[in-house]
Amino acid sequence: MAIPAYIEKTPQSRGKVRSARRTLRLQLQGAKATGGDVAVLVHNISATGLLIESEVALDLGDRIEIGLPHAGATWAKVIWTSARIYGCQFDTPISAATLSAAQLRGVVGPDSGTPADVPHAESFGIRLQRLRTAKGLTQSQVAKQLSVSEPSISAWEQDKARPKAGRMEALAVLLGVDISELLGIDEAESLGDVIARAKEQVAKAADVSADNVKIIIEI
Repeated sequence: MAIPAYIEKTPQSRGKVRSARRTLRLQLQGAKATGGDVAVLVHNISATGLLIESEVALDLGDRIEIGLPHAGATWAKVIWTSARIYGCQFDTPISAATLSAAQLRGVVGPDSGTPADVPHAESFGIRLQRLRTAKGLTQSQVAKQLSVSEPSISAWEQDKARPKAGRMEALAVLLGVDISELLGIDEAESLGDVIARAKEQVAKAADVSADNVKIIIEI
């Protein structure tokens, strides 16, 4: 079985070290410290925190307990919010084993499906709005800095349009992030590591040998 993968090449990160993040879609159950259950969809996770989406409103400083694979109940604090997207920081960094277990379950586990009531993955527009809000910038300020109209910024955040390559780079600089982060591409691992791990996960899900799994990359 051959699986074609399309990769958009972006400039490599320079001079900025960050905790390795794993992109996934993992539905988990949690609870607020003040009481009340919280169903969350994890979009990415690292040793120090995670990005979640939830229909339950959370505020800055809220503490939630999330049941992570391998680790069980784990406490985290909301450190920024943007619509239904929340950035959370763990009280204590999680182990490499927990990180791997969460990633594996997100790909091949029982929660890896996408039922109609599961929130969609973070789009470019949502990501842009989140990064802009975290930077404390208004749409008008971003538009002025990039020499574009304010409706253009609004269209980007509503996923009705996307900035051209040149403006994408300028936008990343303005927001103070790597362009890979702005595009939602995790460059923490080498391509070889990603392919090897993907082959193992697909093989386990299909109950076949990893030698029988081929991943074709067209660049």
